Amino acid sequence: MQDAISEIVTKKLSGNLLTDKEQSAFEEWLLVPANADEYAELVRLWTLTGKIDYTMDIDVDAEWEQFKQLTQKRRFIRPQFAWIASAVASVALLVGIFTFKSANQTDIVKYASTDTETMIVLPDSSLVWLNKNSQIAYKYNEQKHSRTVALIGEAMFKVRHTGDDFVVKTPHHIFTKVLGTSFNLKAYADAKNVDLAVVEGKVSFGSRHKSTIVTKGQQASFDCKKRDLVPVDSLDNNSIAWHTGLFSYDNKSLSQISAQLGNYLNKKIVLPKDARNVQYTGKFDHPTAESVAEIIATALNWNYQITDNEIVFTKR
Repeated sequence: MQDAISEIVTKKLSGNLLTDKEQSAFEEWLLVPANADEYAELVRLWTLTGKIDYTMDIDVDAEWEQFKQLTQKRRFIRPQFAWIASAVASVALLVGIFTFKSANQTDIVKYASTDTETMIVLPDSSLVWLNKNSQIAYKYNEQKHSRTVALIGEAMFKVRHTGDDFVVKTPHHIFTKVLGTSFNLKAYADAKNVDLAVVEGKVSFGSRHKSTIVTKGQQASFDCKKRDLVPVDSLDNNSIAWHTGLFSYDNKSLSQISAQLGNYLNKKIVLPKDARNVQYTGKFDHPTAESVAEIIATALNWNYQITDNEIVFTKR
C-alpha cells in the first residue's frame, strides 16, 4: 500500500492526472493529519527549485547551511518520499549559488482551477477543493498568528486546527472566521449572495458590522446588495453536491434541478418550453450526462439528445 501511495504522490507532484481510483486513494490518504502534513512538506520541497533566485557574490556555504536548517526544522519525511528531498538538495548543490524564501513566513501562495474541480493542500496542511473556475490566495502571518485566504468562486475547506486564526475573505468584504472545521463557501464576484454551508464545527460569518455563528448542519447567506444576513437554516446537502457528487430532490422545480446538474456536468440542459415548472423527486449519485438524460426522460416519457454542450429534452 505504501509503495502504491508513493507512486500516486509522485505522479501528483509531477503534475500528471490521476485516475479516479488513484484520486480516491490519494484523498483518503490525505484525511490522516500526519499524511496531510507530510504532503504539504513534499509540495514545499518539490517547488523549492522554482523559488531559486540567481545572484552574485553569495556565500555558498552559508546558503547551504540555511537550506539544511530550514529542512531540519520541518517535519520528518518518511523513507519512501526521501528521494524528493534528496533531489531538491542535489539541484541546489548543482546550482551552487541560490537564495530562497521560506513559505512559512508571509509569502502569498496562489491556486486556481479551470473547468474541473481541483484539490489542493495549503501550507498549513488544510485541505481545499476548488470548484470550477475558482481561485484562492493563502497568506500566513507569523507575528499575528493568522492564516488568511482570499476566495473568488466556490471551495470546500477542511481546516487544520493549529491554534492560529483562519479567515476567508470574499468579494463584498464578507468574512468567514474559523479555527478547525469543514465548510463550503460560495462567493463569486458577480453573485448576489455569499453562501456558507457548515459540515463540521462552527464559524463566524458575515461583515464587520453584522455577523452570526453558523454551526454543523447549518447554512447561511449574506445579501451583498442589502448588506444583510439571510436567516440561518438547516443544511441543504445539494449545496455541497458539486463536491460530494450526491444530489437529492424532493418535489423540486425541474428548471432549478437542470441548472444545478447542468453546471455540474458542464452542459446546458434544455427543457421543453412548457415544462419548466414541472416538479421532480429523485436522486443522482455522481451523475453523468447519459444517466441524467436517461433518468429524466424515463420519468417524464420524453426523448433526449446529448451533444458536446447540451442535453436537449423534447416531448414525445
